[in-house]
Amino acid sequence: MDFPTFQAELRRIAGHVQTFAAVGAALRLHQAKQQADPAVQAQLLGAVEAVLPGALDGLNPQQISDALAYATFQIGEATDLFHNADRRPGWVLRDPTILQALGQASRQNVRSIVALATERPRLAASLAGRFLDVGTGVGAMALEVAEQCPSAQVVGIDIWEPSLALARANVGASPHAARIEIRAQDVTQLNEPAAYTVAWLPAPFLPRPVAEAALDRLAVALAPNGHLVVGLYAMPMDKTGAALTALRVVRSGGHVWDIAEIEHQLRARGFVDVETHIIPPTSFVIGRRP
Repeated sequence: MDFPTFQAELRRIAGHVQTFAAVGAALRLHQAKQQADPAVQAQLLGAVEAVLPGALDGLNPQQISDALAYATFQIGEATDLFHNADRRPGWVLRDPTILQALGQASRQNVRSIVALATERPRLAASLAGRFLDVGTGVGAMALEVAEQCPSAQVVGIDIWEPSLALARANVGASPHAARIEIRAQDVTQLNEPAAYTVAWLPAPFLPRPVAEAALDRLAVALAPNGHLVVGLYAMPMDKTGAALTALRVVRSGGHVWDIAEIEHQLRARGFVDVETHIIPPTSFVIGRRP
């Protein structure tokens, strides 16, 4: 590629960056019921309308919150990549705003699992029991489980103290606090045989050896007929999207799993009824303990 072509491509890509930021800014103002300077506000809404005609019309508060959480996390992650490309792989996020946004976005995983359970009576029965949220972060998924499943008891575990501090505060302020326990605990040290009916494992955030050790522990921790749900990023079909997703996983210290590999890992540990469902942005691999 010659340099003039490279410059032209940079300008094209920059337009996407500015557009995404404009949509995020409009969502933030809309959620806060605020406006920018009148001249800026008019141009901001005009830019959003040009790329997404009518997109902000009729969004309910939950949809705005979900979209803003997604934009906040994406922009924060991109900023970290730009400024810290030379850092070692691993989970380093400390900014409370970014951590909370990531947690907010993760709530959709619970809604997807609950939706899958409507046609899977055994999974629905498991969701009424004891739910283990591995890598609970700020406790958002734990809170969503408690909200969606009124009889469920939830245990959220993590080893990242900046997230755990937020999780304790979030749970403490929730009406579901009595049904949620937040622990500083490494999943590879979990020793609770047959204690849970559902376990959630966010595989993209774990190095492969840690994920495999976690699967060993969770196979023991689940009661008979209990379900393990492994979450993966739904890999985009386009080359650019797939490459960026793999970059995100590796920078956070995780392993880029193939779905067939995860399915094999579950079957090798005795799980049955193993199935995969892709509900973007997540792929869910589900297995049941016999």
